[in-house]
Amino acid sequence: MRILLAILVVVVGALAYVRLAPVKLTAAAMPTAVGDYPEAGGFTAVRDVNEAVTLEAVEAAMLALPRTVKVANDPLTFVTRSRVIGFPDVTVVQERDGMLAISAHLVYGSSDFKVNKTRVLALLASL
Repeated sequence: MRILLAILVVVVGALAYVRLAPVKLTAAAMPTAVGDYPEAGGFTAVRDVNEAVTLEAVEAAMLALPRTVKVANDPLTFVTRSRVIGFPDVTVVQERDGMLAISAHLVYGSSDFKVNKTRVLALLASL
């Protein structure tokens, strides 16, 4: 019985840590060419932008997503948490020289089940 209780305490503690620990924000270099850049646990898309697409529009679209909060302004950074456990994914938006880069990646684990790719491409389609 004590072993089961110890296992339960460890599991609850790990879930609480994932949900409550501060998310470390890291700056990533923006690719210089238009394209899609899949990576382990994340996805980056770079597009040419026109005057109709502004960082304010991207910010509004990101904040319209469920469980998403803005955590930084320069670069524009958001944290989106999964529905059940609250695993964080970080999305960074940068605009430079007429190019818009949106990069999303997981914080914990090694596979995001292409959730970040789906989010980034849906965000771009909505713009």
